[in-house]
Amino acid sequence: MAASNKPASNGFVRVARKVYKPIGFSKGYNFVLWFIFTGALMGFILSRSPYLNFEGIFCSERGKSSLHAGPGECFYYRRDFRDKVGIILHLACILPAGFLVCFQFVPIIRHKAILFHRINGYIVILLSLVATAGALMIGRHSFGGDMATQMLLGLLSIMFVGAMVLAYINIKRLQIEQHRAWMLRAWFYVRKPLRSPPYP
Repeated sequence: MAASNKPASNGFVRVARKVYKPIGFSKGYNFVLWFIFTGALMGFILSRSPYLNFEGIFCSERGKSSLHAGPGECFYYRRDFRDKVGIILHLACILPAGFLVCFQFVPIIRHKAILFHRINGYIVILLSLVATAGALMIGRHSFGGDMATQMLLGLLSIMFVGAMVLAYINIKRLQIEQHRAWMLRAWFYVRKPLRSPPYP
């Protein structure tokens, strides 16, 4: 998109342009959308990063219930080796992928640090695929493991991986707008609520 050369209509716009132009945005509304959604994703990832301490935080107990996992999930994670590997694999891959993907949507990085953008993109895709495999491993016990939950997990996995594959195909064909659109779709598919439901 071409940058606007029109003079700022008021002081607020002048100040806002001094904030978003240095990081590569040419339109104010693009910066606002980036700030809201990337900020929410980054906040979620940083708030969940302590969960990498599996026994100490994620499956720590107060009474008989876990403080952070879904009801009854840690029972299966502790009993079944496959489930424990799945949840650790999921957490250890999706949290770094979510953190790194925030930098993929900063225009100045895309335009000025192309090599970083490319390498970071491959790392994000690889971590995302491994995290999806981990999520599929725990699907039979996640949040009760009923058929609806497993079907939703399967559908979400197909949508997420499919969008990643289409983004990869489009960048190889140098269709940059389509690449960006599919990457945005992929990360909106797996967005998390800003506040998880409280568990007793």
